[in-house]
Amino acid sequence: MNINRFSKKNPQLNLLLTQSAHWQRLNTCLKKELPNSMHPHFNVACVRAGCLMVIAYNSMAASRLRMVLPALIPQLQLIDATIKSIKIKIVPLDSKLKIVKRASLGPIARNELARSAEALSHHPELAIALQRLSEKKD
Repeated sequence: MNINRFSKKNPQLNLLLTQSAHWQRLNTCLKKELPNSMHPHFNVACVRAGCLMVIAYNSMAASRLRMVLPALIPQLQLIDATIKSIKIKIVPLDSKLKIVKRASLGPIARNELARSAEALSHHPELAIALQRLSEKKD
């Protein structure tokens, strides 16, 4: 799908796409100047009031970026002349997203599952699965 087609009709979407492309150029510029081993540990977030916001995914990367990035401001200013400073925020990557399932069956649904399990005696595996499901409370 070509999202640019929609942005021509929607100025807000066009602005967001333009900003995103701009931040990607800044991100690419930073990654060209830093060692490959650093690349997966940070990304450019945005530019606000002359401050380039960089997200680091751990404290070690953040401290290294704090030492190196101020020297790269002149190169970044070639892409965005408004950049005067750089701020690094640490936002750890959540390796395991916690999924909380809060689904439950009501008494009518449990009764219907039990009734269906009885009717499916010619498919014993399915009947057992439905019977087990009908016995679950929460």
